[in-house]
Amino acid sequence: MNSLEKNLTEEKIKLIYEFNSNSPLFARVASNIIDQGNILEAVSILESGLKNYPDYPSAIFILALAHAYSGNEIEARSLVRKGAAIIQSDSVLDFYMDKISSIIKERNSLSITKKIDFDEPVFLNEEPKLEDQLEILAQKLTGAKINYKAYEDSPIKTEIEEFKGEKIASETLAEIYLSQNKFQDALNVYKELIKKNPDKADDYVLKVAEIQNKIDQDSGITLV
Repeated sequence: MNSLEKNLTEEKIKLIYEFNSNSPLFARVASNIIDQGNILEAVSILESGLKNYPDYPSAIFILALAHAYSGNEIEARSLVRKGAAIIQSDSVLDFYMDKISSIIKERNSLSITKKIDFDEPVFLNEEPKLEDQLEILAQKLTGAKINYKAYEDSPIKTEIEEFKGEKIASETLAEIYLSQNKFQDALNVYKELIKKNPDKADDYVLKVAEIQNKIDQDSGITLV
């Protein structure tokens, strides 16, 4: 997706949210706002949305990161523990705890930099700016986080041959399970992938959160 298509998509999401602030798209909107650097506004949207969807893991993790960027480390870590408990994943807990540590470390580093006498030249090319870090993080978070419309609009495949091959954890296997509506099996595969491919852990973590949220919705747990 090019930048123009992405901007149009984000504008559509924003319009849907503005028309219905109770939509679960609030997490996607908040993530875009974080991308723009408006942390306080994002926190407000997330906290409001979580009143309607209190056990929505993706929103909880995004709120945790927003609090970390605001310097609220204790609250950020508390939210990470809550989100990880919902999806019952220690690997997700460790992943986001490390994220929080990195954000706080970067934030503290920038705070120290502000105290330097700016009459002297300062070179900080070795470390990325907070804004750059935020943009990269938000792009990852907004990749495919909330696909509720896809569930609503796409026809359900009813005749899918059951997968009986060797059960090796892979994205393909996870997608096969999802196509067969075997959400718990898909969830387990993505949890294994988090351990196998830590470089893609942030993508898998949000897949885990989305699938868990789908399971909870189907069982009538999360939606109010």
